[in-house]
Amino acid sequence: MISKFHYQISWIHLFKDWNIVCCLPIILLLGASGICAQTKGVVQANKQVENKLTNTYAVIVGISDYQNPLIPDLKFADKDAISFAQYLQSAPAGAIKQDHMRLLLNDQATMAHFAVALDWLWEVCKPGDQAIIYFSGHGDVERRSLTQPGFLLCWDSPANVYMSGGAFSLFMLQEIISTLSVKNQTQTIAIIDACRSGKLAGSAINGSQLTNTNLAKQYANEIKILSCQPDEYSMEGEQWGGGRGAFSYHLIKGLYGLADENEDLEINSYEISRYLEDRVKKDVAPIRQIPMVIGPRDYILSKVFIKDLDSINSIKTYDQVLFSGIDPRSIDYLVENSTDPLLYESYQNFKKSLIEKRYLSPDANCAESYYSQLLASEKLKSLHSTFTRNYAAALQDEAQQFINGILQTDIKELSQNRKVRIEKVKSSDCTLKEASNSWEISIICMRHWFPDWSILKLSNYYIKAITKIPNLVCR
Repeated sequence: MISKFHYQISWIHLFKDWNIVCCLPIILLLGASGICAQTKGVVQANKQVENKLTNTYAVIVGISDYQNPLIPDLKFADKDAISFAQYLQSAPAGAIKQDHMRLLLNDQATMAHFAVALDWLWEVCKPGDQAIIYFSGHGDVERRSLTQPGFLLCWDSPANVYMSGGAFSLFMLQEIISTLSVKNQTQTIAIIDACRSGKLAGSAINGSQLTNTNLAKQYANEIKILSCQPDEYSMEGEQWGGGRGAFSYHLIKGLYGLADENEDLEINSYEISRYLEDRVKKDVAPIRQIPMVIGPRDYILSKVFIKDLDSINSIKTYDQVLFSGIDPRSIDYLVENSTDPLLYESYQNFKKSLIEKRYLSPDANCAESYYSQLLASEKLKSLHSTFTRNYAAALQDEAQQFINGILQTDIKELSQNRKVRIEKVKSSDCTLKEASNSWEISIICMRHWFPDWSILKLSNYYIKAITKIPNLVCR
């Protein structure tokens, strides 16, 4: 069970506005082989890494408000994500284009949409590109399992039984990162702030199956910026920018220029590590929180522009900048300019069907029908994968709600009484047939590119079995 922590000791008055967010960072590659790989043959001593990047793409997730009331809400995780997205659009970060970013906040950050966004990185990132993954939210472990695997909790996660869906496994996250760094030959930066995510450490997850050659590529192309040590918590409070996490607040100010220790107008990974350790450790004392940076020490993370320094030193100016919102380039424009009014109408009807949850019926006026029409058009071939992702994610979201409803029923009552299971199914907004069909169609849509589509099949089998199991007799 996830919980919020509040300090209640003699110095509580010093920290009365603080909330301790149960956020343990992902700790990667801390064994001897990992350390050697980072210092030998990857980065030469005292030599700045030349960043010859073609494009930068980013997936940014911030979840403060969780759907399940048993998962305690955070206060500023979504705000931290917005601030980081805003930073990426600035000159120091390279002024990343809006259509090169995917920002998922709160109820937008379902497991399906997070997976779709990560797969988008696989598709668009090419050798020489840079990929950034930022996740701020809860994490936990599956405690009943022998190895207690870790999960990042997306918005639609259940409060337990994370393997049923709604939570993204740390094992799969490492698969995403390793594929980007080794196969795509993309410089990958992961900024992860999630409870229990230290479970990502260890040879079982960190690539013992990789060859030495691929390990060298992986270590050279991966950087992790972490909010704290594996046995620590991350702090958030009103005193940082009117409501921010201490780590994220200082991370962005450091990247804008305050971490430029040698005043060469560049911020490398070593400088941001030193800056974060000094500032965060001092700010939260006597609570212990020491951020970490793992990877090549001289990799250039940002450029410094003198004109920005005055504004970031002014808390008012820096923290009251309004974020206009980040949306991918509207595909409405692309469809509208396909010179076929009927296709544009089909696309609008497709979007409307998804919003109204008319996935499979009525036959001529549902998402499935309009989706088929869009895929039949060669003019929109470049957008087929986008249509598929949106459709599959919506189907998964709906079926996941069905599973979550089942899981909220008392386990003993559910297992012993088939009538209870049937009534639970009948009371759901999504019928058993609709849920099963949704999973099956999403599997067909996603099996060729979803990181672990076997999980979708498992959930589908669960839905089909839930009303067919005979009454169980307990001793």
